Amino acid sequence: MIINSMKKQVLLLCFLLLSCSIQAQNMISMSSLHPGADTISAGMKELTIRYPGLRKFTISLSSFGYSDFDVKLDDRDFASGKIKTERISTFFNSPAIKWKGNSLSASIYYTYTSTMLKNISNKLPEVQLTPLTSDKSTFDLALNYSRSDKIFDHPIVYSLVARGITDGVNSFRRLNLNGSINLPLKKTENTTFSVGLLVLIDQSSPIPVEPIVNYYHKFVSSGLELIVDLPTGVNLKKQVAKNAWVSAGSNQHSYTIFYDRHNAFLDGKVSYNTIELKNGAAFEYLFAKNIMLTLDGGLNSFLSARLFKDGENYNNASIASGNKSVPYVNVGLSLLSF
Repeated sequence: MIINSMKKQVLLLCFLLLSCSIQAQNMISMSSLHPGADTISAGMKELTIRYPGLRKFTISLSSFGYSDFDVKLDDRDFASGKIKTERISTFFNSPAIKWKGNSLSASIYYTYTSTMLKNISNKLPEVQLTPLTSDKSTFDLALNYSRSDKIFDHPIVYSLVARGITDGVNSFRRLNLNGSINLPLKKTENTTFSVGLLVLIDQSSPIPVEPIVNYYHKFVSSGLELIVDLPTGVNLKKQVAKNAWVSAGSNQHSYTIFYDRHNAFLDGKVSYNTIELKNGAAFEYLFAKNIMLTLDGGLNSFLSARLFKDGENYNNASIASGNKSVPYVNVGLSLLSF
């Protein structure tokens, strides 16, 4: 009874922490949360199974249902309608160069987004939103540096991630910096725990500083794994066969699309930014030693959907949209290691 009560308290705490920090994450690199110089890491293959963002290469296709949306322009009701999104996402993590407690690597992200708007109802006579279909590509290049050290004989890990985001047509449309400090607190055979702080220099981020909580525990009797990886997600995972896993949880992602628009309410370069929370279940199967097949689905919620003009940030964006939750399905292939 005591053990079951403790498990319930841990799970409740994790989801409370997630709900507090979930709107603060935007364009966070996994290298800020799990630096290459991390001193408490398990085997790399085990880590890449546990944390998909650490895998060497991934390609995935996501399909979403139509979501109802309501848009405000300068705090005035602007338009409503339905929006549908399809995405192809890939990323590549280069091998890390390591020396004397330092680690240097690079990451490349690419997202192809198809967006469809329909059933538009305009609220303002002077500006009109029309149905459209757009297909856009976004490239995200990141340079990741981390260093492990000690303070008062306690390990500490610093990391810095510089990111350039572009649409592949112009020069970098946005430059971001992520910096973090991570303190490993516990490492046993079945448990690891670390905390830290993450600093975001990013105009699309809701807040500039937020906590990092990384907690992993394997319940030996059941084989169930609790993976807390704030601010990105909380998951329960279980190995159901030699090379197969099932999981359920909540995971946060952010996306950016760049546009060049010249009309009554947009003039020049703009970016559409969403922060989304996927609540669902996943099945993963490992074959050919290092290739992982992922099938997942559930409910996708939009925590934030804003359009920034040049010079605007999260707090003063002219256009904000309230998008309803929609079902999603996703299929992906990953390379765990070279």
